[in-house]
Amino acid sequence: MWTWAEFIADHAVRLAGLDATRGGGAACHFFLYDLQKIVVLVAGVAFLMALVRGVLPLERIRDRLNGPGGRLLGYPAAALFGALTPFCSCSSVPIFLGFVQARFPIGVAFAFLITSPLVNEIAVALMAATFGWKLALIYTAAGVGLGIAGGLTLTLLRVERWLTPGAFVAGDAAAEAPLVGVRARLRDAAETSGHILRQIAPWLLAALALGAGLHGFVPTGAFGRFFAGTGAWTVPLASLAGLPLYVSANATVPLLEAFVAKGVPLGTALAFLLSAVGVSLPELMMLRSVMSVRLLAVFSGVVLVGTTLIGWLLNALY
Repeated sequence: MWTWAEFIADHAVRLAGLDATRGGGAACHFFLYDLQKIVVLVAGVAFLMALVRGVLPLERIRDRLNGPGGRLLGYPAAALFGALTPFCSCSSVPIFLGFVQARFPIGVAFAFLITSPLVNEIAVALMAATFGWKLALIYTAAGVGLGIAGGLTLTLLRVERWLTPGAFVAGDAAAEAPLVGVRARLRDAAETSGHILRQIAPWLLAALALGAGLHGFVPTGAFGRFFAGTGAWTVPLASLAGLPLYVSANATVPLLEAFVAKGVPLGTALAFLLSAVGVSLPELMMLRSVMSVRLLAVFSGVVLVGTTLIGWLLNALY
């Protein structure tokens, strides 16, 4: 799918005289490839979300969610919507920002943000083909359940007070000046997409630089060897180790298979991969534009606790 990004990264690294399979060459290749992919994804999703925001009756949806019983339906609905969208953690951010700017209940927005990168139909199908439908269903239920539970927890903690003052700016501007006509909507969508890219650019570049360093200079088998033990402490450590990484849900199955083949318990391996999929450093850097450091820490902590519990459960079952 991203052949053109791979082509550009390959040629750039080759022109620099580096080896793309190790050290600085691998780090540069990772940085260039992921930079292209994330910029295209974020810009495209932000553009589409701005168009959708101009069409949907956001005020009516928001009133329904804030009404009696609305939030109880909103959490599972947002989590299921997240499970049906084939987005990684970074491309889920513009949709989350759209929910925040539309002033949807914050817990409902987080239910989507947590579930969307964790579960998609391709990852579930690969999981079923590799490990059987029983584990695939457990994986799906765990991802959706973590989204619902995480959204509820963050609502109870009233985390909306830890959003940055500029979190609602785009939503307020859209509410004050309703757009009429296709050309005006397209122009607004382009401006919104550009604004989000400019807003997250410094954080994104810093995160990709760190991720590239990990990719290029940390040995491939290091995580597998370290978490091959059976002690209960390995599960939270595996979840914590996965937080800085950036992994697509579709890549979890082959990685999970490789970890298990190296002797890593299934629950420990899945806890590591779920945290890497659910909360990545690029995602956190992008979210920093609308969240305080405290909110980022709480959000990461909720995902960390959830993936640890899932890992312990699977280690007990298998």
